[in-house]
Amino acid sequence: MGLTNIHVKPCIFFRTISNVLSNVVHDTAGAYMLNGWKQIEKENIEIVNDTMLPEILRIQAEGFRDNRGRDIVRNSKKFREIFYVIRSQDKIIGYCAYYLKPNFSIMGIGKKSVIYSIAVDREFRNRGFGRRLLEESIKEMKLNGVSAILLYVSVNNIPAIRIYEKAGFSVVKEVNNICGQEEKCYKMELKLI
Repeated sequence: MGLTNIHVKPCIFFRTISNVLSNVVHDTAGAYMLNGWKQIEKENIEIVNDTMLPEILRIQAEGFRDNRGRDIVRNSKKFREIFYVIRSQDKIIGYCAYYLKPNFSIMGIGKKSVIYSIAVDREFRNRGFGRRLLEESIKEMKLNGVSAILLYVSVNNIPAIRIYEKAGFSVVKEVNNICGQEEKCYKMELKLI
């Protein structure tokens, strides 16, 4: 057994532990920042509840190759106030799930949000529902002092990139392996403050 084989497993172990701790801190800090969150009235847009999850999971599965079902359920509980669902004629047709993370700067600790997942039912695409869901949730982020919104989108998802650019997002950089294994995506940001 060579020296590199001995050191690979501890590196993987410590990286895994680091990722787990990072997620715990991220979730705890983000959930804490939701204290006192102000909701705005949004027509046909509401926050998620458990009865909506089967439809949300169906929409997510039809829109994405990766199965994020477990994470979507987890986020629907931890970040319920910023997990938005849009309806048309009482049918759930899309969702936009955010999480919050602290933003450290010279001015102190602020809030950034990240769009974890956004999708619209295939039958309702290209009718403005995704744009409306995005715009209404952005208004609520501004109201609650969020300084910027981040998202990651596949470089090949041109329709989504156009919607984000129309909403004011700009490409920050190109990254690998965030949108999927061996997949390039853009990190995009919308500055609110």
